[in-house]
Amino acid sequence: MSRYTQELLALSAQPAAAEQVLRIVGNSMAGAADVARVVETDPALAARVMRLANSPYYGAPRRVSSTRHAIVMIGFDTVRGLAVSAACSLLDGRAEVGPDGFWHHAVTTACTASVIARKVGASPADAFSVGLLHDIGAVLLHRRNPEAFSEAMRSPSMSDIVAAELAAFGETHADEGAAALDAWGFPAPFIEAVAMHQHGVEEPQYVLGRVLRVAEAIACELSPMAGYPTPPDIGRLLQSLRLWPDDLEVITREVDTQLERLADFLGTET
Repeated sequence: MSRYTQELLALSAQPAAAEQVLRIVGNSMAGAADVARVVETDPALAARVMRLANSPYYGAPRRVSSTRHAIVMIGFDTVRGLAVSAACSLLDGRAEVGPDGFWHHAVTTACTASVIARKVGASPADAFSVGLLHDIGAVLLHRRNPEAFSEAMRSPSMSDIVAAELAAFGETHADEGAAALDAWGFPAPFIEAVAMHQHGVEEPQYVLGRVLRVAEAIACELSPMAGYPTPPDIGRLLQSLRLWPDDLEVITREVDTQLERLADFLGTET
């Protein structure tokens, strides 16, 4: 078992279910029925899978009433993302899980990423999952040494934050998060997106990484997080996805709507 899986299980309120979901989803021979049996061992996770399948993202013509059907609809990678998120209590708004403001920043980034993904032809579900998980490395580093991580986040610029993280931990929270997703079996676009979410928007090979980069910048405008520097030129970032500065107002309105719906289909409060 990797160090990252051990850390995940230490964070998890349902460690057995979390480990089993990651293992079964990573098995190329597993089918939706196999995943459903494991998901159903964690009622809270099963409820979130069902709520997401019945959310406006998927527009099912009739209500999805079985976990297996829900898993077919949303896909294994989304189930994997929900399992990790639930295991780390990212969906519960618990202040002690990560640094101050972490939870609201994560869900705002997730909603923003899903809105942008829909506009550029990427998967909204993948974008939502990677938005929710993009700072999972911050949770892991904060858990390892809260004082050192908080001190790093007080640095005045992003380059200073990176330098402080390297000095304190030997790696950045982006590197830590990407390594964790790799250990947990996430596909390459997820890993790259998390690894490069503080890089230039042109650098990611996959569109998911570019979507996340733009989404986090907008999320920092909508919901500033202590320690995060002022976002870069959002108009330029939007243009990198062939969107326009005028699209920002529409995106913002849609994100506000998605944040309101989040409490309904994931069973959380925003």
